[in-house]
Amino acid sequence: MAENNNTIMDMVRRFAGADPEAEDTVLEMCYRAAVAWYEAAGVPEEPENELWLFWACNLAAWMYDNRGNADANAAVPVYIVTSVHQLRKPRTQSAAGSSAGTEAGTQQGDGAETGGSGSEENNPEVSG
Repeated sequence: MAENNNTIMDMVRRFAGADPEAEDTVLEMCYRAAVAWYEAAGVPEEPENELWLFWACNLAAWMYDNRGNADANAAVPVYIVTSVHQLRKPRTQSAAGSSAGTEAGTQQGDGAETGGSGSEENNPEVSG
């Protein structure tokens, strides 16, 4: 597992453009925050999935580049937010009551999960 973690952190370092002597603690924190961000959006950690790993490293690098930036321009880029749609597993429909109307209702429910904050850019729970 430690070797796998070293490989992942090397990948995060490359995405971030950080030199080999960059502080591992900060990079690790950015990676763990990226994993937590995706999990909050309903995308479980899957380091063996190359597509998931690409997006998690991409987000970790963005977080590393923007560390300490607390102004409004620090919103997670839209291209990363939309990756949630690509990575999220399709919802399974229950055997009883699955219909086009039920599915449409579920999709509408996703939009309500954003809480009406007006900013889907920072909210990983974007509508599906």
